[in-house]
Amino acid sequence: MFRILKNRNYLRFWLGQIISQLGDGFTRIAIVYLVATLSKDPLAIGLVIFAQLLPTAFFGIFFGPLADKYNRKWLMVGADFYRMVIVCLMIPFHHSAAALIILIAFQGLGSALFDPARSSSIPDLVGEENIQQAISLSQSTRAAMDIIGPSVGALLMMTNNYNFIFAIDSVTFAVSALFILSLRNLGKNKLAAARSSESYFSSIGSGVKEVVGMPALRFLLILLMPITLVCGILNTNLIAVLTNEFHVSAFHFGFIEAASAVGVIFGAGFAAPYALKKLNPSTIFLLGTATIGVLMVVIIPVDTLQLLYGILPVYIWSIMTGVMNAFLNVPLSSIFLKITPSAFRGRGSSLLGITASTSSMIGILFGGWLSKEIGVLYGTAISGALLIIVAGFMPFLKGYKSLSVQQTESIPETAVPAAVNE
Repeated sequence: MFRILKNRNYLRFWLGQIISQLGDGFTRIAIVYLVATLSKDPLAIGLVIFAQLLPTAFFGIFFGPLADKYNRKWLMVGADFYRMVIVCLMIPFHHSAAALIILIAFQGLGSALFDPARSSSIPDLVGEENIQQAISLSQSTRAAMDIIGPSVGALLMMTNNYNFIFAIDSVTFAVSALFILSLRNLGKNKLAAARSSESYFSSIGSGVKEVVGMPALRFLLILLMPITLVCGILNTNLIAVLTNEFHVSAFHFGFIEAASAVGVIFGAGFAAPYALKKLNPSTIFLLGTATIGVLMVVIIPVDTLQLLYGILPVYIWSIMTGVMNAFLNVPLSSIFLKITPSAFRGRGSSLLGITASTSSMIGILFGGWLSKEIGVLYGTAISGALLIIVAGFMPFLKGYKSLSVQQTESIPETAVPAAVNE
């Protein structure tokens, strides 16, 4: 996996990711703590999550075409400097929970622009044959930063100087932008350049038509809805399960969160890449979906096991959940980038983000309601059972078969993009 870092351009790209996500970890834990203490309202924490997801869900469709029509390097640099300014604005407003939530939403606009440009740039930097390695490294890096960032952020919070935390994060965005600026062979997609005469709104329509018009991609987007919805339920219920049902102490709570991230690192860095050498990405995705469902169902016996054997079963469950998270995300990103025509990868990535964000938001709401009705343990288990049913039906659907076939075929770089009537 790390051999791909011999590619100097991707190395700089990766270093920018490390620095930016490290700063994000500082800010994320600071904002959650500030909003929780300033508002004294548990609903406010949910609003922070919604504020992060809303920009992609509602504006992603408008940002995706920009990654296909314009220079991706400058889009990412612009998005980084924009987010730097937004984080700087958090300094004078860190005493207001409402202002912080609004600024998080504005920061999300920058991420909604940055993410499609970043995702669609990976094949340009590493080549089609190295996409899986690049995605595995990216996923494991994100998981590592999810451990290191909040941990260091918590130490910085002991100084009670939140202005310093926000200042550090703003600097990390500037450093990330400088790394991206140093990439010489990253720019505008060559095929998209040939279509530059297409109007902006027409490019939105042609992108949706092309991506949704491919049976494999259409099936993947439809399949992503129930999966991310259930994962949204899991994310909503997990904290309540650990604190209210398992009665995990504050000491173990942080380590359990870290254990899950360690599972993601192992899954993305080693287990998923090894499995992808033996099986098709669609098969790995199917197994990951089913296993996540099983892990959600066995949350009920884990409750009994932790009473008998202590906290160890909870740690094992959390690590396995992290590993299976990688078995979903690595093949999903790999499949999507490989089978999406290069001229439409920006718009395809934005559609993927819109689908995931919207379904996650619905899952968060539905998970909260379901937990109130039947409890967090049974709500989690029933949601997992639904995911197992989805995974069980997947191999028999026409879209899954077309997805398996599509992975063995290469997308010709001279493919003519679909057009819409202007």
